[in-house]
Amino acid sequence: MKKVLLFACLSALLAGCGAQDTISRQYRCFFIFSYTDHPTSILFSTVQNPGCYAIVTTRGDGSSSTRHVYVRPNNGTNSTEDNLIRTAPENNYRYELGANNEIGLIIGLSNFSGLKAYDGICPNCPTLTPLRWTGDFQHVSCSKCSRVYALETGNITQGDEGNSLFLYNCAFDGVLLRAWN
Repeated sequence: MKKVLLFACLSALLAGCGAQDTISRQYRCFFIFSYTDHPTSILFSTVQNPGCYAIVTTRGDGSSSTRHVYVRPNNGTNSTEDNLIRTAPENNYRYELGANNEIGLIIGLSNFSGLKAYDGICPNCPTLTPLRWTGDFQHVSCSKCSRVYALETGNITQGDEGNSLFLYNCAFDGVLLRAWN
């Protein structure tokens, strides 16, 4: 009887944990970034070191077909890496970074639950409000509603109750980093 009760409690606990990891379908997310084409990118060291995160955005050069992937890590340097997309396969990838490509995704490796990709917008504001690093760089905040979100879980840690960060699937196989829903 004790084993059955323990199993039931453990199953309920695990089911509750999974509920937080619901993949968002609110906006389209499809991002691929190649280690082969960008072996020195900060993004690849970010996704291999627990507690490291980066804001990833993308933008084209107006009328040309040139695309850039920008990476701003949570290392306190406030610098942004510019990765020019040069190869034919990369130019054929769709770059749909959630709500807005120029606001982008927050991608990183959590300490306890693997790779994470969050939309870079506040999920509780009616306008597309970009999230910004807080002083500890393990949280992001919204300048409009003042909510603070933990990157480890995506949950609100300060401010009014509301939705957790929009979460997307994320994987890195040593060659391609992907985020999708």
